[in-house]
Amino acid sequence: MVPQPPHPLRKLLRVLLAVPAALLLLVEEWIWDNFVRFTAWVARLPVFRRLEAMVQRLPPWAAVTAFAAPFLVLLPIKVAALWLMGTGRFRTGIAVYVVGKVVGTAVLTRLFTLTKPALLRIGWFARLYAWFTAVRDRLYAYVRSLRAFVAAKAFLRAMRDRLRAAWRALRGR
Repeated sequence: MVPQPPHPLRKLLRVLLAVPAALLLLVEEWIWDNFVRFTAWVARLPVFRRLEAMVQRLPPWAAVTAFAAPFLVLLPIKVAALWLMGTGRFRTGIAVYVVGKVVGTAVLTRLFTLTKPALLRIGWFARLYAWFTAVRDRLYAYVRSLRAFVAAKAFLRAMRDRLRAAWRALRGR
């Protein structure tokens, strides 16, 4: 039996959903990578070194608890942000939400880096992580193959090169 080509509507839906999802993942990955570098820098402080050593020694189920803790700690902050927005203090609510999200993501990235070996010893977590990374990699591959993505990346690279050249010219090099 000859495979049928995908229905045009399905192809359109795939592009409409895959591109924003992939862009979101790319942005989140960029943020994640930068938070990993930042939190590694902060972790060099002596008080954090001892704390991190304890976290790294956690058994798998304790690692799950440590990894889930930021979600629970940040829940009241998110509720407070929503309350602020709902009571007319929209900017303050947005600020509280963004600060909470940034701090929570920074803590979460460091905790994941520290607990990942223990977490991957848990069967369901290892399967979920493998599934997520496979889906993410397929999505990235699909988006990277799109002509629009290739063109946008080339445009951004050219802009970066122009900005660097302009900066060097300003600095007199």
